[in-house]
Amino acid sequence: MKIVQKSRNVHEVNLDFSSRSDEKRLLLISDIHFDAIKCDRNLLYKHLDQAKATGAGVFIFGDLFDLMQGRFDPRGNYSELRPEYKKCTYIDEVIEDVAEKLNPYKEVIKFLGRGNHETNIEKRMMVSPLDRIASLLNKEGGQVHVGGYAGWLQIRARRGVSVTTTNLHYHHGYGGNAKRSKGVLSADIDQKDFPDAAIIVRGHDHQKWHIPVMTDRLLHNGVLAQRTVHHLRLGSYKKLGDRFAGWATEKGFSTPRLGGWWIKGKLHSDELVWQVSEAQ
Repeated sequence: MKIVQKSRNVHEVNLDFSSRSDEKRLLLISDIHFDAIKCDRNLLYKHLDQAKATGAGVFIFGDLFDLMQGRFDPRGNYSELRPEYKKCTYIDEVIEDVAEKLNPYKEVIKFLGRGNHETNIEKRMMVSPLDRIASLLNKEGGQVHVGGYAGWLQIRARRGVSVTTTNLHYHHGYGGNAKRSKGVLSADIDQKDFPDAAIIVRGHDHQKWHIPVMTDRLLHNGVLAQRTVHHLRLGSYKKLGDRFAGWATEKGFSTPRLGGWWIKGKLHSDELVWQVSEAQ
């Protein structure tokens, strides 16, 4: 799997298929909040180990970091700061520790998108934690690319001289916790705004669901074609806790479903067909 950056917010993901029976797997996750005391690291490691065992590429669409315990952050709670980070160089300690913990997975982690927790640090501290983590992993032999808060992945499947493309649009997410709708209502808007996307990925609100939507398209040769657009809300790896107190409790956040989604691509009549399954 090779990734090429085509522009600031478009990355090309190249998949080589050896035969029609060949399959390629990707793990799509977000909202890991790795340095948070409530992060379920064991579940994350389980999924990363599964990615290594199957040769899957891992794509993280925002909030790899939590980083809420720095000075002036209104969301911070000192009691939720991991003991190993209680140092004056808090940001450096977190970045270096996360790089060390993720180093065994540097070959499978392919892409890091920005989330609001990363852009918050960029704005407040004038440092990019994702660019730094990618640099540290790449120095050890990784090939990690960093994207924006939103953008495109063009997934190009090659078998011999035949090439087919799937467009994936990602956006870390916006708005509140969507306690009643779970963010499902935004699928119609995304369907309208990004008609060229066959996979639409969102995070941020720690909801987790998959909605496949059938669409009709009129091709350039006048042939009517139907295809499935997969809308994916990615969930989280950060537990809510007992709701005693804290930012999530004060905001009334819903209890998250943990984990993300596997997508498995297989060529069918020279078209790349995707099957979605839950990472749990």
